[in-house]
Amino acid sequence: MNITLHLLSIDTSNFWVVNWYYVSGITLSATALSFTVRSYYKKNKKTEDPITEKNPSINSNINPIISPTNTINVNVGNMEHNNTKESTSKDNSFNREAKIDSLKSKVKILFIDDDKKFNIVKILKDSKWKNTKSVVDIKSIDIPSVKEADILFVDVNGVGKLLKCEHEGLDIALMLKQKYPNKKIVIYSANKNNNFHSAWDVCDFKLEKNALSYQFLSLVEQYSLELYA
Repeated sequence: MNITLHLLSIDTSNFWVVNWYYVSGITLSATALSFTVRSYYKKNKKTEDPITEKNPSINSNINPIISPTNTINVNVGNMEHNNTKESTSKDNSFNREAKIDSLKSKVKILFIDDDKKFNIVKILKDSKWKNTKSVVDIKSIDIPSVKEADILFVDVNGVGKLLKCEHEGLDIALMLKQKYPNKKIVIYSANKNNNFHSAWDVCDFKLEKNALSYQFLSLVEQYSLELYA
């Protein structure tokens, strides 16, 4: 209203004054319009997605690909179990050896063999099996040395003559096992072509006479542990 009154009061007869006001009005209008356009543009520009605007082909939903890495799984439970198992095995081995040592002065071993120089007898004695004896023959299966023995080794050949045994050591071994089923009876022979005899089936073990001494010792240990478990 004030601007209108001011314009009405302008001296329109003065060309330069009128021209100046006219130009000023146009300039102010242009400036106001320019400011309005800029404000509108800035306001709408903030709401646009710059990534989508510049790169409309990019898919923002693509998940990044992560390269696999090498992994090392350490199963602590299994390690502890293996260590415990190994420790238990060592303990069992130690206990077995200790048990065998304690039996060496308790177990009684008898060899019935006409060979007085059979070296296994000496090897057992040297291994601290203190109660190891040897006889060339027996006249009865009830003699003290037989009754007291826990383990008996019987040679197939050359013994049993005092008992007039037809099959020598085989007959003695069979009689011993029938008479003393709880004793361990082992037969051995230097002859690989022995005829069939029931003793081969009823005795606890069969060996060749020239078998390794370790085999005789292992049998003694095994049977000692079984007899005095």
